[in-house]
Amino acid sequence: MPHRSIPVVFREQAEALRSRPMVFSKHAGHWRPLTWAQMHERVLHAAAGLCALDLSPGARVGILAHSTVEWVLFDLACASAGIVTVPIPDTSTAATVAHILADAGCEAMLVGDEELFERALAVRPPGLRLLVTAYETDDKRQVEGLMCLSLLELERLGMAGEATGEVQRRIDALTPDDLLTLIYTSGTTGEPKGVMLTHGNIIANCEGCARALPVRSDDVLLSFLPLSHAFERTTGYYMALLFGGATVYYASSVKRLFREIAEVRPTIMTGVPRIYERIYARFEQARNRASPSRKLLMQAGLALGQRMARARQRRSDLSLPLKLGYRIARDQIFDPLTERLGGRVRFFVSGGAPLRAEVGEFFMAAGVLILEGYGLTEAGPVISVNRPETVRFGTVGEILHNVRVRLADDGEILVRGPNVMAGYWQRPDETAEVLVDGWLHTGDVGRLDRRGRLCITDRKKDLFKSSGGKYVAPQRLEALLAGLPLVDQACVAGDGKPFCTALIVPDADALAEALGEPKSHSLPLLLENRRARALLADQIDRLDEDLERHEQIRNFRLVGEAFTEEEGLLTSTLKVRRNRVLHRYSALVDAMYAEGPGRRRR
Repeated sequence: MPHRSIPVVFREQAEALRSRPMVFSKHAGHWRPLTWAQMHERVLHAAAGLCALDLSPGARVGILAHSTVEWVLFDLACASAGIVTVPIPDTSTAATVAHILADAGCEAMLVGDEELFERALAVRPPGLRLLVTAYETDDKRQVEGLMCLSLLELERLGMAGEATGEVQRRIDALTPDDLLTLIYTSGTTGEPKGVMLTHGNIIANCEGCARALPVRSDDVLLSFLPLSHAFERTTGYYMALLFGGATVYYASSVKRLFREIAEVRPTIMTGVPRIYERIYARFEQARNRASPSRKLLMQAGLALGQRMARARQRRSDLSLPLKLGYRIARDQIFDPLTERLGGRVRFFVSGGAPLRAEVGEFFMAAGVLILEGYGLTEAGPVISVNRPETVRFGTVGEILHNVRVRLADDGEILVRGPNVMAGYWQRPDETAEVLVDGWLHTGDVGRLDRRGRLCITDRKKDLFKSSGGKYVAPQRLEALLAGLPLVDQACVAGDGKPFCTALIVPDADALAEALGEPKSHSLPLLLENRRARALLADQIDRLDEDLERHEQIRNFRLVGEAFTEEEGLLTSTLKVRRNRVLHRYSALVDAMYAEGPGRRRR
């Protein structure tokens, strides 16, 4: 009997759910499904094609593509052939793509569209011999020394040959210790390094997640996060599909996300806090635009909803007046929001960065539960997650049942379990630094509350010390700044300095509304308005009132363009790469310290 591996789990689910839709993608404006049986057949054909092209077990194959059905199909085909997939974010720079392909020694690669095809050719490493396109190719696929064919042609090659038996032999030979994927991660700084995750790592993490989160075969997910990131790949793909038997729709783009939520009407969705914060910000903008009477009603409803959410977190009984008041508020204020989210959401999952408690409570008041979790790629990635029945905002939930956590003397979170990586690809010294006596040193600082829920306080490496010897947690300050009504993004400086400063990217729509300007105005144009800085200074002044003196933002500069992944200033989970941002805007940072504190209004 074969060991339990990703291809074996996939086959079991496909045999149980044969005619049910497994995945949907959008073509020419219409959602098109693949059933479990259809996907299983196509995966075996594609795997046979890879075998026919002499890609051996353990060979590394890159995936540079948007999150689509083709991404999933190719990934499962590689797993079935014993081949190791190396996902690359489609927003990666050419230098990053070149580094990952060369470091992993990729022999082949799936590319998602023509632009990515050209990027792959431009950085082609010496060992790359096969390019598979997720789309039908034309005559430009004829490249000297490189075989180029479409995914459909790869499947036809597998159908025509005699490699089907070889695929089954390879599946039977897989063990839990065999490498499934290399996921390159650099966190907020450093050169990307390959995290080695085995079949056993991913299966253990999926089993832990499946026990914590009640995903069922009648659930519908709308997936929009990159599958190149461990969070979406494990929770929204392997766990939801292969262990939960759910149906997944792949969003055509983030820009169309809210339109496609209304079309798909998901019951579950995974996301990063940034998405939920945008929905909350839209509600706040609508409240600010409302008539005085409507604004008063919305404010009262929000207050009632917050009281209700906090009572539920404490698991306290709701008083009759609170129940009646909340019922009215939900009918008048929150139901329109839940309808725009499809009307049948059971819960959202949030990961990748801290979720502000007020955002979670807002959604709970609207009848939509957000379950925040925590993890990192090196742990498969999930370590803990809030449960629907014991959710507590401000925490990242209870530890998965098959994971162990302990805190070091300095508060660093240490993790042990079958989900923990095999190490960093070809980097034994760096592996030895983070894997000590079987414990993964996460680099995150936290604590456990009295119910065993994990609370993250900061990144150990992100803590900096002011010139006065005081430690500062910049991520916390950045989250507080990003929560201000006029702020979109923030990056805090102050390492070795006498006080903290910040680079602020304002929310263009909110700032335009506050200034009484048309929303069509660009952000750089809005920043020319003299009142813009004064408005933001007032908000930061109020924030500083609740901070220790060494944490207060004593000066700031406005930035007229957003920090983006494409520019290398954000991670794939939209966390600020602080060192890169501060390097990019070093002249502004230097000017703030030359100017001194307390001159925000200039």
